[in-house]
Amino acid sequence: MGGSMLYQVSLLQALSLGRYEGSISIGELKKNGDIGIGTFDGLDGEMIMLDGTVYKASADGSVSVISDDVTTPFANATFAKDDLSKTVSASSMKELNDGIDRIVSERGINCVYFIRLNGVFDSIRLRSVPKQKRPYRKLADVLSSEQVEWTLKGIGGTVVGVYCPSYMSMVNNHGWHLHFISDDRKKGGHVLDLSVKNGMCQFTVVDTLKIVLPDDPSFHSLDLSKDQEKEIKRIEGAE
Repeated sequence: MGGSMLYQVSLLQALSLGRYEGSISIGELKKNGDIGIGTFDGLDGEMIMLDGTVYKASADGSVSVISDDVTTPFANATFAKDDLSKTVSASSMKELNDGIDRIVSERGINCVYFIRLNGVFDSIRLRSVPKQKRPYRKLADVLSSEQVEWTLKGIGGTVVGVYCPSYMSMVNNHGWHLHFISDDRKKGGHVLDLSVKNGMCQFTVVDTLKIVLPDDPSFHSLDLSKDQEKEIKRIEGAE
């Protein structure tokens, strides 16, 4: 196996239910990975971690470098290793997912994978959300009313993504969760759709999992017994 570790802050299901309080600092996150995705305290934009730098793609379309004292309510990170490299072309998100699913199926579907997909994207549709105020609403409600989307054409950049196997569907998203940042570090967001030709996709195989749970009333008051897989898929933009 790859010998890498997934470092996960909280649960995606907790974020889905509206727990947006940051529980781990960006400085601590960076001790446990140099590539990853997530969000920030108050659901303040989309996180892209690349080469050890943490960026925030805000709802106004801007990208900024985030300091170590900022906190995150949910994130996935690892130390990138080029365990496997493939050239990837896709005319849609579904085509990309199907293609990298085949690669994962050949390698082993029950590990976690991080990808770094570098290329020129003919088109890429992104989203972000503005920082929320208490009382926090569920993530699906925030997205339905406040999600901001935009499409970029002919832009060079990197997609950072995480694949979680089916047995993780109660703690994360089964399948792929992708974020993007442009080569000039001025554009980014959560990926909803894309088109790319001959992108270079590097896979990091993860065989060790570490989930750091918040220990506070806002987390312990959540009812996490309900299967949220369908709602998570809608949140991710997969349905």
